[in-house]
Amino acid sequence: MITDTLNNISLYRNVPGLGQAAEYILSHDLNALPDGKTEIDGNDFYVMIQRPGLKAPEDAKPEAHNRYIDIQVVLEGEEVMGYAPREDCGEPSVAKPESDIWFYDNPAFSPVHLRKDCFAVFFPEDGHAPCIRTKSCTKNKKAVFKVKIS
Repeated sequence: MITDTLNNISLYRNVPGLGQAAEYILSHDLNALPDGKTEIDGNDFYVMIQRPGLKAPEDAKPEAHNRYIDIQVVLEGEEVMGYAPREDCGEPSVAKPESDIWFYDNPAFSPVHLRKDCFAVFFPEDGHAPCIRTKSCTKNKKAVFKVKIS
């Protein structure tokens, strides 16, 4: 897992799996993208603009992906994302391989607070529980990049 601010996104241009997203973020206005999925390179690299309803920490379930890296950028508001090494999440309670998502019941994760213009990168080894509300924010806008790795 990586967390940082968009002010530092250029530092990731040469990082495998992140370079494409860094270049895209540097050359596009993410706030101008329509809600929903925008394909950049078909299903190998795309972004989803989301306005999720944020949930209570006790309702957050970690998830993980095998074929994609998630790069989640907060565009408006803020949210907490839970993080745990996937190996610590136990066995999946729900597996949807066709959608490349596995959910876990283990709520033991470390909170990562992301504000506007911050991002988090989650690799297949990372369990993450996105969309957790804060005391001051119950909804937000974010860009979720999906970068295919296999």
